[in-house]
Amino acid sequence: MATTEKINSFPASRDSVKKVYYAPIKHNTQRRKKDHDYTSVSLYLITVTTVDRQKILGNMVGNSAEEAHIEPTDLGRMVIAFFKQIPEITLEKTGCHVQVVQYQLMPDHFHGILYVKDKLPKEYPLGQIISGWKGACTRAYNSSASIFSSPARRDSVEVSSIISSPASRDSAKKPPLFNPGYNDRVLNQFGQLEGWIEYLRDNPRRLWLKVHNADRLRKVYEFTAGKQGHRYTAVGETFFVKYPERAQVRCHRNLNEEEIQHEVAYYLGLAHKGVVLVSPFISPAEKAVYDACFKEKLKMIRIVNRGLDNRFVYPSGRDLQGCSDGFMLVLAPYTENSDQTRAVKISRATCLDMNGYAADLATL
Repeated sequence: MATTEKINSFPASRDSVKKVYYAPIKHNTQRRKKDHDYTSVSLYLITVTTVDRQKILGNMVGNSAEEAHIEPTDLGRMVIAFFKQIPEITLEKTGCHVQVVQYQLMPDHFHGILYVKDKLPKEYPLGQIISGWKGACTRAYNSSASIFSSPARRDSVEVSSIISSPASRDSAKKPPLFNPGYNDRVLNQFGQLEGWIEYLRDNPRRLWLKVHNADRLRKVYEFTAGKQGHRYTAVGETFFVKYPERAQVRCHRNLNEEEIQHEVAYYLGLAHKGVVLVSPFISPAEKAVYDACFKEKLKMIRIVNRGLDNRFVYPSGRDLQGCSDGFMLVLAPYTENSDQTRAVKISRATCLDMNGYAADLATL
């Protein structure tokens, strides 16, 4: 279940839009952005996970990845209701405006995008807002036996009264619904918001693929491959590194359209002959090769500058689909907390390094 609300007057200029690479979302429930003022006007992507990753917030339904969606449990509906009450409660407590932009409930976690429109009081930063919401969810969780057992009583529950009510004396003795802390990601570039929203909307599809194609999406940690025996975290068809012919896709980034199409035709010809293409697919021409091969489901190995060693992080977007369909292998040479994965914009040094890994894997 997800929703999107229009953002009015976000304080940034479209003149500053640049093509940049955004580091992947990582489900580290304690991560904060260094030196960021969490009372400032900002957009935040919030992620919380249930204790022991219990699948108690919703159930995945659908007969295909495209049809997949999450049906919330009664508890999940209450979690959503509390989240949607954040603007009202924050305004009441601080006089500041906060907007719910998007949310996505999953069986064992919750994503939400909040737009803090006014500078918050020093004593009431973002963490206080999230803490209040999580506390209300925990109180609902511990009261679920009485609240949710009766539809009549459930429908009569006043959301605002629960979320704003203080915790009881013995609340510390009761089990929490969510793990300590939360993950946040701060919007710092125009255009990044669209990626966040798409990420949230795509959650049910990715979950369906992981559940129904578990063998193809199983991670291999400390996977060794290439002439120099580099180690990777691997997802997908690992036997591609054993194919006798593997060609590196490397194209200059300043090619014109005619030159790009020439490169696409050349590499498609190789792929049609059974050659596995290897590349980080960064430059426009390399991306065009990726698009053409993906469309025809031709074998590819992609090097990514993200840390897949985190238990809950998988390839994103079409990479995940390609792995699920059996024509892709994604290799991550970097760990989650490396300089490469923390970078907001991919550096030239990282591009050269990733091309080095691709060259090491290539036989042609």
